[in-house]
Amino acid sequence: MQDSLDFSIIEHGSHAYEQACLLRDEMLRKPLGLSLFDEDLDAESGFIHVVGLDEAGAVQAYLHLKPIDLEVVKMQQVVVAPHLQGRGIGRKLVNFSEEHARGAGYREVILHSREVVMDFYAALGYRKEGEVFMEVKLPHYRHRKEL
Repeated sequence: MQDSLDFSIIEHGSHAYEQACLLRDEMLRKPLGLSLFDEDLDAESGFIHVVGLDEAGAVQAYLHLKPIDLEVVKMQQVVVAPHLQGRGIGRKLVNFSEEHARGAGYREVILHSREVVMDFYAALGYRKEGEVFMEVKLPHYRHRKEL
């Protein structure tokens, strides 16, 4: 089984984006009794969409970066297919996205993490800020990292 993915930036509305939406819905929304497709996905047209593709070209990992201003992006919707979790794919996905953001002139990444993955982001250099808050039915924390 391949543990290595090719990371790239994709276009909103592309076939890879549609695959990513299915992965996001399955992993992040359905377990909460929600549907990603109830949201206005056209609002994501200005986001930076990052995927990890397997050798067959299937999306196995995804995140997007939402520009906040000229120097700050917000990382959201980080997901890795279940059969690849725990193999360093998430770390590679985040590192790739940070390099892209840095190259695009961004100086900082912010994110809201679910409580269960706080250690993952801490290991990548993200600093927790503030107290726990509820978002999409789950406890979350704010994090920040300078690039």
